[in-house]
Amino acid sequence: MSSARRETTHIVHVPEATPVVTAMRGLTDAPRAELVAAVKALRTRELAALAKHQVDHLNEVTGLDICTAIAGMTDAIIAALARRAFERAGAPADWTRHVALFAVGGYGRGEQNPHSDIDLLVAPRDARPVPWIQAGNAELQTLLWDVGFQLGASLRPFAELERVLKEDFVTATAVVEQRLLLGDQSLADDMGELLARFRAKRARDFLRYKFDEVAKRRAQAGASVFLMEPNLKSNPGCLRDVQLLRNIAFMVAGGRNLLALEELEVVQRADLEQATLVNDHLLMLRSLMHFHHGRKQDVLALQDQVRIATQLGYQDVSRLRAVEHLMKRHYALVLHVHQLVELVASRLLARGHLGRKPILVLSRRVLDRDFTSVSGKVYLSHAGFWELPDVGARLMRMCRTAQQKDLRLSFELQRAIREHLRLIDDGVRHDRELGRVFLSILGDAGRVRPILSDMHACGLLGAYLPEFGNLSCHMQFDSYHQYTVDEHTLFALGNLDAVARGQQAGLPGMDGIFAAIKRKDLLYLGLLLHDMGKYMGRGHVARGALMVEPVAHRLGLDEAEEETVWFLVERHVALSDASRMRDFREPSFLKTFSDRIGSADRLDMLYCLTYGDAKAVGEGVLTGWQEALLAEIRDAVLEQLGQATNRTTGRHERVREELVKGGRTRDDADTFVRSLGDNYAYQAMPGEVARHARVIDEAAKDGVGLIHEIKDAFVEVVAAVPDRHGLFADVTATISGHGFDIIDARTWISRGGLGAQPRDEKALLGSVPKMPIGQEPSPAHVLYHFRLKAVVPGRVKEEATWKKLRLDLAAAGRGPIDAAALLARRRASLGATKPADSGFDDPAVKVEQLTSDAHTIVDVHAKDQPGLLSRLCRAISEYGCDIAYACINTMGDVAVDVFYVNRAGVKLTDQDAEGLRSVIIAALELSEAS
Repeated sequence: MSSARRETTHIVHVPEATPVVTAMRGLTDAPRAELVAAVKALRTRELAALAKHQVDHLNEVTGLDICTAIAGMTDAIIAALARRAFERAGAPADWTRHVALFAVGGYGRGEQNPHSDIDLLVAPRDARPVPWIQAGNAELQTLLWDVGFQLGASLRPFAELERVLKEDFVTATAVVEQRLLLGDQSLADDMGELLARFRAKRARDFLRYKFDEVAKRRAQAGASVFLMEPNLKSNPGCLRDVQLLRNIAFMVAGGRNLLALEELEVVQRADLEQATLVNDHLLMLRSLMHFHHGRKQDVLALQDQVRIATQLGYQDVSRLRAVEHLMKRHYALVLHVHQLVELVASRLLARGHLGRKPILVLSRRVLDRDFTSVSGKVYLSHAGFWELPDVGARLMRMCRTAQQKDLRLSFELQRAIREHLRLIDDGVRHDRELGRVFLSILGDAGRVRPILSDMHACGLLGAYLPEFGNLSCHMQFDSYHQYTVDEHTLFALGNLDAVARGQQAGLPGMDGIFAAIKRKDLLYLGLLLHDMGKYMGRGHVARGALMVEPVAHRLGLDEAEEETVWFLVERHVALSDASRMRDFREPSFLKTFSDRIGSADRLDMLYCLTYGDAKAVGEGVLTGWQEALLAEIRDAVLEQLGQATNRTTGRHERVREELVKGGRTRDDADTFVRSLGDNYAYQAMPGEVARHARVIDEAAKDGVGLIHEIKDAFVEVVAAVPDRHGLFADVTATISGHGFDIIDARTWISRGGLGAQPRDEKALLGSVPKMPIGQEPSPAHVLYHFRLKAVVPGRVKEEATWKKLRLDLAAAGRGPIDAAALLARRRASLGATKPADSGFDDPAVKVEQLTSDAHTIVDVHAKDQPGLLSRLCRAISEYGCDIAYACINTMGDVAVDVFYVNRAGVKLTDQDAEGLRSVIIAALELSEAS
């Protein structure tokens, strides 16, 4: 085969859509309007038939089968419309000798999903303008747009195309995937020769550009394979990466088949065959998504995962849901492609395909008789290594050496380890000396995550610690966590590393706290193991704690060391839960909680672990306000333990200084601080106090105060509304009715202008009012500080939005409003349904009488929905209770709400508490078993 013919060989066979070809023959002479309508109907009918065929035969047809069928249908339509367009433009009878139509990009590969764009190249042989070609091309593009294709098309003679490809690698990426639709074979050969010249002259620059593109894509879409809602195109290991491998195969070996990458030697045929299977898996998922949504949809959202798992026949097995089995397989598949891309990149660099071939001997360092480092990566020195009797011990010590020298395990070494994991047996796991080596790895703060990430990627970490290995690619199916459990844990370790290196500040005061921790190895071990119980489903904290003992025994921990790790695992959510779900300043709760912590040393370890864990949940989940709360609970516990931090005075002075800088007199500032009470100094963040005072003044003058500030991911809103019984329910209904979700909120009661008692309605942010809400003796306003997320983001920039909200808040302050109408408006509004649905089906309402001496505590776990908070508050109010304190949390699509309630300032009786529970259950339309 000639080189030109080899350049044009296409590995995917696109079948002819014979029925469509026949149908188009009868339409091409029809009037234009009739033609367009008929082709639209034909496409709709054919896509509907393919959608049904895919669902009915999911275990028989492949993802590529569906894509090539769609491509074949598209070929038939485009070919017929092109003949009509060019012939009516005056083309000669042999016009296909003068111009060719090429499918390029994904369409050229034959991988056309239902709502993919189609990319066309019209390539005249002659560079001179020919009127019939220009007119025919214009009519063809118009026809294709009119019949509903999302089109990317260009007209470029071969000579111009060759010039463009030299500098425009975006166009080159598409053209490399070309496939002839119409035209003489000689034109296809010309294209092959053009691409051969491009390869010869620009391959190195093109490949460098592609890897730069990958780096940018990772920065924009996230660098993790393990996102909970992955993008099937752009996430690592997904379709763009498979396409990159094809581009590399073409540039390095001139082939369109992935198997051409065998030329890189370390890439094995089995790797490439597996990559082909992954590609088919991704195409299958993408087609199911496009068909279901009726549009292009590349993000595999949680509700899509649930539906597709059911379609594919996955079932709940071994305490894992069907969807969790699906996604575990998905992550394992795309991880293979991601690792293959990294391996190929390493070989390209070593062989000089990405630039000057490196002189490897200059960076070569002998680590020991088994391992060598080259350019910062560790390689195996001899093939006989795997026959040695103590392979496991040598690997563990090598990992420690690599960590100490800031080296990474080469992808070649990772592959070899993965192929020999059977050698990591119980003898290795129970070797106490190796246990100390592993602890030394964990104790090297600032350098833990890189080496553990490499150990995990090759399976060594999971083989050595099977409890962690169970978490590989394991999703925690909710819309709160953004990563799989193993990836979340590695991110958490990286957060502690960043604090150790001074790259992150951590929680308030954490730099000094972390530095003072003596056993950082135990802290890192506790963080590594903190979620190991999640493999068995719900109740992971208790199960994880039970799993500590065998791990500690294998690592050779003594009793005190084991107890420390057990404490960190068993209590790892304690600080977070207390800060969000309880009034941690209440004496009875604080004493019990502090007794469970036990010592300042344990508290500091837990404080650091909590930061690493919470920040690793996902981008933006740990807010500055939550960080401040965690610092406050640490201070409160230290004081209870007899080690007070004396930070209160400083906070009060900060509030005074902010008011003075905002134009208040020192006397006014002192009055403001005294009227708000001690807790306000803890609750108000820097920069907020002056705004709070301004809004209260505005409310005193105009009846209601309101200001807002648009942030990147939310809108910050401060409002002051005249207080009355039941106000909370109506204010939250108003907020929801205006198309906002409440992320968090703080509220205080302002008496006599600036006098206030704190009241919390979102995150754990206040203390119990001295007076029940609704029974104050003097006129009062409630000051709210919200973070809101708009259902329709564009509306937050419209002044009318805020004018209307101000009017409705004023109405809520004057008396009861029609909350049902507001919530109905919200439910009918665009986008009212949340996109991420975890399928939460375990609602619960509990009342608790032991923790607080003055209040009954109500815990509610329910599926979040518009108006839920308003319904809860209204039920409590109508039962005759006051909400003295509330902790309102939204964990993805699950509401976790806590209310401290009383009646006329008195804690409810047990009988009344059960009555309130029944009222709430009825309001939420739950069963009594909840």
